[in-house]
Amino acid sequence: MEECVQKINNLFLVAFHAMMATFTAAAIQCAFVDIAADLQVSVQRVSYLVSLFIAILGGAPLFWRPLADCYGRRPILLVSLLISLVGNIGCACSHSYATMGIARAVTAFFISPAAAIGSAIVSESFFTRHRARCLGVWTLMVTLGVPTAPFIFGFVAFRVGYRWIYWILAMVGG
Repeated sequence: MEECVQKINNLFLVAFHAMMATFTAAAIQCAFVDIAADLQVSVQRVSYLVSLFIAILGGAPLFWRPLADCYGRRPILLVSLLISLVGNIGCACSHSYATMGIARAVTAFFISPAAAIGSAIVSESFFTRHRARCLGVWTLMVTLGVPTAPFIFGFVAFRVGYRWIYWILAMVGG
């Protein structure tokens, strides 16, 4: 019984980490106008920060999957959490478009391992009869990141400013 509880806890931790990848990508969509005004760029250029994040999120698993097979999944996930936290802090402290773009790229690269190896972790952790349900939970969490982030962070950006989006993401990563 205790082993089952531990497996389910691991499932939710890995699924939450994978959700944070899509959640972080979509988090600033509600604050494009505020970011554009603060960094003195067009709203269109600010939207490229999301496109950059998504592009890196799509390509980085090609790097992380073999690395996780070589060094283990746990160290890769821990390093990814730590450095993506640093990337979010960099976004919160950046005062130019280029700096924010670099910090978003770092965050995207280092938050992607959970999306890259999460399904493998779930598949290896559960027996065949439970695997589909658990992969469904993992997939649901990854999918929920995109619509929920702008909804939640719209209130944050409205009340305390868009930089708090990054501070909150860093806190959650911590």
